[in-house]
Amino acid sequence: MEITQRRYPYLVIQESNAIQGFAYAGKFIGRAAYDWSCETTIYLDPAATKCGFGRMLYQELECRLQKMGIRNLYACVATPEKNDEFLTTNSADFHLHLGFSIAGEFHQCGCKFGRWYNMLWMEKRVGNHPEKASPIIPYPELYEKSAVSL
Repeated sequence: MEITQRRYPYLVIQESNAIQGFAYAGKFIGRAAYDWSCETTIYLDPAATKCGFGRMLYQELECRLQKMGIRNLYACVATPEKNDEFLTTNSADFHLHLGFSIAGEFHQCGCKFGRWYNMLWMEKRVGNHPEKASPIIPYPELYEKSAVSL
């Protein structure tokens, strides 16, 4: 978390002093040519899904990333061949609902809970792509390190 916060936002949403979820961004690929893209991650308490927390987190994350100069968001999403008791397509559906599109799919590339799952790379373009792009502004230069109410 500390390493992430040196360059990107790490947001937490709470209700009644209980963490309901968090979202953050990180390097997409560790080369300077890809500085204008980042990978996004979101986790919600299972009891906190389908009540707007995820949307609030992602919208705030996206807004802050755009202010930094980020142009493309990517999400790596595990998906089952068919829904099971451990994994559903809810995360992929959520990302599609927020405007992401499927950029690629890797089949049976991850094994957890004793099962093989697919992985989707999902993409959302959030900024223009000028011929000469200005450097991104690291998150700490735009925002002080403090709790933010969503």
